[in-house]
Amino acid sequence: MGPRGQRGWWLEDATPGGVIEHPGGRTIGADEHPLFAWLTDNASDVHGDAHRAAAGPFGQTLVLGALTAAVVIGLAEPAVCHPRDAARAVPVGWARIALTATVVAGATLTARSLVESATPDADGGGGLVNRVIEGRDQNGTVVVRVRETRWIPCEEDWTTDC
Repeated sequence: MGPRGQRGWWLEDATPGGVIEHPGGRTIGADEHPLFAWLTDNASDVHGDAHRAAAGPFGQTLVLGALTAAVVIGLAEPAVCHPRDAARAVPVGWARIALTATVVAGATLTARSLVESATPDADGGGGLVNRVIEGRDQNGTVVVRVRETRWIPCEEDWTTDC
């Protein structure tokens, strides 16, 4: 835990070529993925019709890929920035989301970041990080990869200004 009880990570943790293992995990419940599919108007039987999905190639319903990606991105969130920097902390973008394996209800997802580059700002308050967020299931299988660029705060900035 850093300043203010933060669970996330800081620019100082982003070493180019390094890996950030994000703490914790998240189990996808049996009722979550059909609800998410319904909320997003995804009518595919593979996500919401257990009877028809059981007769299909996977033998059961699958977790919607958008839910898988959202959970993994959430697990890999950086520390919360100083309020004055909130506008800078919005992700520059997700360049690519690749779903690499199926996820079923009951799977526990974890996340790690493969840091490609980290460029500090001239003002010392943070910097841009390019990374690939890798989500794995409880068996260690990579289920999603998300390429992201975003501004990350410096831990030192919190301790000196607050």
